[in-house]
Amino acid sequence: MTAMVKAEGVHKSFGSAHILKGIDLEVAPREVFCVVGPSGSGKSTFLRCINHLEKINAGRLWVDGHLVGYRQKGDKLYELKESEVAAQRRDIGMVFQRFNLFPHITALANVMEAPVQVKRETKAVARERAERLLDRVGLADKAGSYPSQLSGGQQQRVAIARALA
Repeated sequence: MTAMVKAEGVHKSFGSAHILKGIDLEVAPREVFCVVGPSGSGKSTFLRCINHLEKINAGRLWVDGHLVGYRQKGDKLYELKESEVAAQRRDIGMVFQRFNLFPHITALANVMEAPVQVKRETKAVARERAERLLDRVGLADKAGSYPSQLSGGQQQRVAIARALA
């Protein structure tokens, strides 16, 4: 069975600060995995590396069996074009620490935005999924609310529904 996320020897540095020092892990499909650690320990950096928002300095990362951000020929790695990386990101959801909800649109519209704009789904299909996902995170009754009308926890759950969409 292909791992959903696999990391081998992942290193990431910012200047002289070596943040990730040889991360190895494998997360199976449907497995729940938590990354826990003190502030500044590299949790967010690692998550950003998984979808190539940060480029790793060494190692390999795969999502659903696909090498992230690179193509391998023989022993050599070649970085993908930005358009190819963007295509990979379409299938990798992420909830940011600050949630990054669009403040001028409702919770429902926030969840619908990427499927309509990026994946070119019809609004009807995206709306049905968004309503189902908001219900799944316990926010069906908040679909018409704007982010400023939601608590921090509710905003986080809208962001989770958006990542799942």
